[in-house]
Amino acid sequence: DYLLQNYGTDERVTTILNNLELVVVPLVNPDGYSYSWDGDRLWRKNRRVNSGTSCRGVDLNRNYNDHWNEGGSSSNPCSETYHGGAPASEPETQVTSNYFMSLGRIVGAIDWHSYSQLILRPYGWTDVDAPDEPWLRALGDAMSAVAFEVHGVRYTSQKSIGLYPTTGSADDWFYGEEATASNQGYRAASYTIELRDTGQYGFLLPPNQIIPNGEEMVAAALYFCLACLDNPIPAPSGPGK
Repeated sequence: DYLLQNYGTDERVTTILNNLELVVVPLVNPDGYSYSWDGDRLWRKNRRVNSGTSCRGVDLNRNYNDHWNEGGSSSNPCSETYHGGAPASEPETQVTSNYFMSLGRIVGAIDWHSYSQLILRPYGWTDVDAPDEPWLRALGDAMSAVAFEVHGVRYTSQKSIGLYPTTGSADDWFYGEEATASNQGYRAASYTIELRDTGQYGFLLPPNQIIPNGEEMVAAALYFCLACLDNPIPAPSGPGK
């Protein structure tokens, strides 16, 4: 609604909509989401039936085909971070990966989560800097500053592994080699953003904070889109490398 209402009057919005296609995937885990309404309110995984156990589900954000099962996940089906039986074993992971790779050149991707007020950049699987670390760090820091200007809420910009190790995560996959191979000579600038708050309410954020949280994210997302439009990241074999 914000984009539609401000097209033609807000220069940022107009530039973005005239030059970029925005792809929004509002829900990646429909079965898990449904179960959070009629089963466990804080359910995290999908609803995969795991053989040999009554414990259900795979953590989709440990199931992507990027350094899968190299730490920061679990081989125990009862764990909240169970990575599944193989990389991209889950239909949700397969569909999102294939859809991403079918779109052509993607200059940026954000995976929104809650909570902790963080702007996380690659990598989660190693503490070695990503090839584009200076640019990714600067953009993450700028998004944090832009979000802060809206309501004075601070989002910490850091590498994903600074929170804890993760492997097989969506943001590392978006930036990683499999996704880049089909991305027409570019590498997607990729982030995970953890929304409000830092622990007072956690996953059960009060309704009166939802719209302000969204307003912060609109500001950050607009900045992100313009930065990716102006300075897309070439892959090692792509233009300019």
